[in-house]
Amino acid sequence: MSTRYLHLVRMDVAHDHEAIFNDIYDHEHIPALLAVPGVARASRYRHPSPTDPRYLAAYELESPAVLQSPQWKAAAESGRWPKDVRPHTMNRHIATYEWVGSSKDLTYKTPYIFWVMMDIEPHREALFNDLYDNEHVPLLLKLPGCVNVVRYRTEVAGQPRYLAAYEVERTDLPMSKAWNDTSDIGRWKPEVRPYTYNKRYIVSERIWPKA
Repeated sequence: MSTRYLHLVRMDVAHDHEAIFNDIYDHEHIPALLAVPGVARASRYRHPSPTDPRYLAAYELESPAVLQSPQWKAAAESGRWPKDVRPHTMNRHIATYEWVGSSKDLTYKTPYIFWVMMDIEPHREALFNDLYDNEHVPLLLKLPGCVNVVRYRTEVAGQPRYLAAYEVERTDLPMSKAWNDTSDIGRWKPEVRPYTYNKRYIVSERIWPKA
């Protein structure tokens, strides 16, 4: 099923509650939300960044209206999550994104996702989207280990407007010389990159469902 929306939840958890956080997330919280009509797929990720929230959960939705449905709200408040987990979470960033370009869907064929978030100055936005889909992403997809790219956009205040999810086979690939050299090819470096800002780079490992 092709879905046009991605609901991304990023958060940290108190270290002494991390084990129960992961147990309840995997065995209660995610299964309850997956049962909500309009939730197509879900996945969870973890990464070692010292500055961004360590955990990510990604929900592929048929419509943002799913998040306002009684079923979603009931599922979010079910089980042990509200009392045993939520009070011990922090640094939460929640945003819903609409598909905007590149591949239609995440494939889940790799154990890692490289999340790239950024803003673009408005007068360069049309060129940004054109070059991203037609030049920048096709070049990076030629690199061995870069399997798929999906791009999204959000209107949530305080979050970078654009998100690109690169499904990669290795954690070292996104920061490698080959990746950086490829990113410098073509018009992206001189005509787009100087106008981007508020960037986040997160290399994460999928922890649910297991690879």
